[in-house]
Amino acid sequence: MSRTVDWDLTAVFLDLDDTLSDELRHMRSAYAASLRRLSARLTPSEAEVTLDRYMAIATDLYRRNAWDELTREQRLELALKRANVAPDAQLPAAIVRGFFKNYHAGMRLLPGAKRLLKAAERYRTCLISNGQSEQQRDKLRRLSIDTSFDHILISEEIGIRKPDPAIFRRALDLTDTNPDQAVMIGDNAIADIAGAAALGIHTIWVNLHSWEYPPKTATPDYQVPNAAAAATLLKTFSA
Repeated sequence: MSRTVDWDLTAVFLDLDDTLSDELRHMRSAYAASLRRLSARLTPSEAEVTLDRYMAIATDLYRRNAWDELTREQRLELALKRANVAPDAQLPAAIVRGFFKNYHAGMRLLPGAKRLLKAAERYRTCLISNGQSEQQRDKLRRLSIDTSFDHILISEEIGIRKPDPAIFRRALDLTDTNPDQAVMIGDNAIADIAGAAALGIHTIWVNLHSWEYPPKTATPDYQVPNAAAAATLLKTFSA
């Protein structure tokens, strides 16, 4: 894309999970490691099917921005049931403990993430992430991007979650930016795109997993397949 997009941007807001970091792969890797360590309670086949069922449940919740519908233990109870594993009241909690013990398994930046961060350097930047403070801060450090942003907003730390417009207002205030001078780049249509669009912030949807866009949801200004494409697009914007 060679044309310049005349948005007169001053700020770029970025999501973390599955925009910059490979979160679904990381989640699968950490749960796989946990399940392997429970070989006395699960056969290899049961562990593999349970993992597939869990990831299907987690992906559905993630797409709908509906994590609060089920706790981790409840997701695992459902996954074990769908995998036809004999009931064991203690097993879901054991799998969750193993997940956190192996939390760093598979953690990595997505291809193109560094290019996107580099392209954003000429703007005021704010990371806006839903999640727990300890996990997200640790992830940023381990991925060596904790100093890549002018500001960082993590939902647990401020008591506001995307798509609540209040978290985007906070980012606008921190960067001293008007909505029409900011762009939100993220992978979740509801949390990132609809939330930012509600305030008139420009939006770029990173459709990493080739998902269908949810109906009756604010349409993104642009759709790109990955962080590298988002970086290329961002370079065409006027600053």
